[in-house]
Order: sequence, then C-alpha cells, then structure tokens
Amino acid sequence: MGDGKRFAVLLCAEDSDYVKKRYGGYYGVFVEMLAEEGEAWEVFKVANGEFPDDDEIANFDGFVITGSCNDAHGNDVWICKLIALLKKLDSLNKKVLGICFGHQ
Repeated sequence: MGDGKRFAVLLCAEDSDYVKKRYGGYYGVFVEMLAEEGEAWEVFKVANGEFPDDDEIANFDGFVITGSCNDAHGNDVWICKLIALLKKLDSLNKKVLGICFGHQ
C-alpha cells in the first residue's frame, strides 16, 4: 500500500503522439509502472520550465526524473535549474529515481 505517500515526476521530454494516445503522456507511463494504491503523483514539466517550489518539495517523499532527447550535460537553462534542484533534493535526503537522461 502507498500509505499516503506523494511523488513527483520531473518530466524532461515532450510527449510523443503514441504515448499521449496510449497513456495520456509519459507521466502516465511512470505512474502506471510505479504507483501503488493510496499514493499521490504529480507532474512538473521541467523541460518547459515548470519546477516545484520549496514548499512543494518538502511535501514529496520522492522524485522521478525522466528520459530526454537533450544532453544531460548541456547548459540549457532548464537543465542547469534541474541540476540545482537535484543538489537540493540530495541535501534534503529525498528519494530520487533517474531514468536514462535522469540517471546521468
């Protein structure tokens, strides 16, 4: 059981047409694979500049960083902001799961 835990998906890519049709977007793929009953899941489209604020961060038990077509070591503004967020999550001992780009 999920025990009321909250998780955030940090979406680092645009949804493909297939994934939108089949799952409602990449967010739906991750929730379908990972969510347990009683958990709450939210999405932040970080590639579009949508990030959780400090109050929101505190309320999440864990974060999932998705794949992307972008270079994980690039200097795009959103990637630099994501790196800063990951450092903050680490300092707060938050659980983080990175997939492909998100793992790098």
